[in-house]
Amino acid sequence: MAQIIVFLIFGGFGVGMFYVGVTQYFQQRRLLRRAVPVRATILKSEVFSSTSADTDPRLQRSTSTTTHRPEVRFRYEVNGAPHESELLRPNIIVTGYASREAAAAVLASYPVGAEVSAWVDPELPDAGFLEAE
Repeated sequence: MAQIIVFLIFGGFGVGMFYVGVTQYFQQRRLLRRAVPVRATILKSEVFSSTSADTDPRLQRSTSTTTHRPEVRFRYEVNGAPHESELLRPNIIVTGYASREAAAAVLASYPVGAEVSAWVDPELPDAGFLEAE
């Protein structure tokens, strides 16, 4: 019985991950296919760092890890209407980096106040993104 429960838990997790991956793949393909360039202004450009909890109670040991992710927010117009987005790339999957410097390097082209090119599907104007890859 315990094996069935473990199988269902991990199988359900696997199915969930597969679903997210497939839906993001098709969303990304759609956004890239229909994307048109727009001018955008960078409103926020910073590295967000988070550290996991230390789960090892022994002194002098730590199992915590710190990850860093680039965060950007930008404003642009589609058909005369203002929109804002936080998508660096055309999907919701965010890349984390082991060093603050690596995450900051991703943001080097997007300082606050900069006028940059962004991409947007006119049918999904709130899903603008900066890097068409």
